[in-house]
Amino acid sequence: MSDKEKRIRETIEEAGKVFEKFGLTPMQGRIIAYFTVSDPPEKSFDDLVNYFRASKSSISNSLNYLLQNKIIDYKTYTSDRKRYFFITDSFLVIYFKKVLENVVGLKEYAYRTVSMRTPEYPAANETILKWIENANRFQETLENSLDKIKKDMAGSSL
Repeated sequence: MSDKEKRIRETIEEAGKVFEKFGLTPMQGRIIAYFTVSDPPEKSFDDLVNYFRASKSSISNSLNYLLQNKIIDYKTYTSDRKRYFFITDSFLVIYFKKVLENVVGLKEYAYRTVSMRTPEYPAANETILKWIENANRFQETLENSLDKIKKDMAGSSL
């Protein structure tokens, strides 16, 4: 294996771990990472099976999840019956939506807990109210960013 190939594989492993933090499985994360560093940007099912030396089932399940969530898409060529997969720009939208869900959940929890607290400990109550205030600010910023990303995506060719 050449030094370049070794560096690419190491980068895929590292980036795959980053994508796992977004809720992807290790294989899904590695596939996304592979698309980001490899040329050409489209890969067939066989390309992925051969590169990762993984089972067809593992690759197929990962691709199906990524397709269903619009993280990847595919195209075909008239001279070839294979599907060629590639990444889309939807990943950030999907991630930001999950973060928003978590922020809303935190706010609901904070509202519920602050309503249960007695006024006997105002500092603790103030801390929870600040959580809510900061969560509201973060939610608004994230929603604005998400709107901008969606507008950018609508104007892109992907």
